[in-house]
Amino acid sequence: CKLLNITPDPIDWNTANVQKWLLWTEHLYRLPHAGKAFQELTGKDLCAMSEEEFRQRSPLCGDTLHAHLDIWKSAAWMKERCSVIDTKAAGGEELWSEADSSCSGQPIHLWQFLRELLLKPHNYGRCIRWLNKEKGIFKIEDSAHVARLWGLRKNRPAMNYDKLSRSIRQYYKKGIIRKPDVSQRLVYQFVHPV
Repeated sequence: CKLLNITPDPIDWNTANVQKWLLWTEHLYRLPHAGKAFQELTGKDLCAMSEEEFRQRSPLCGDTLHAHLDIWKSAAWMKERCSVIDTKAAGGEELWSEADSSCSGQPIHLWQFLRELLLKPHNYGRCIRWLNKEKGIFKIEDSAHVARLWGLRKNRPAMNYDKLSRSIRQYYKKGIIRKPDVSQRLVYQFVHPV
């Protein structure tokens, strides 16, 4: 937000802020230009749009733009509603705060769930842990246990790590999670907004 000189909450963006965010996201993830498709829209307009509406306006990158907007919305919502503890030391983000995404009252995404587990090392440190919190790099130590927890959370008793890892890989193309520069088994990195 500081880099773009825009408010962290997308609902407050004016049309110029929306265009700044679009240009930054397109540049950062090498997406095709979609600015004209979202011209004249405010942040409130964007926040009201579904993923399908994003895809209709921008077939090549609408899903990725929607996913990134969702990250911004979630981070802003958690900051406002869940007493976020700001962890900006060494370039950290509000996204990595002690907020518990279960308090949002919204359906939880897998990336939020993983972050939630990571932020409770006393409870889940044996199954998932940070390798470098500042860079968003984490390791799943017990893949079966993490998959079971996700299955319980989503009420899907048949959840296993194959299904969970497939979902994680979907985040690669959306630019939410990636493999770190030095690839290791069960090690991932969050790609978070500035």
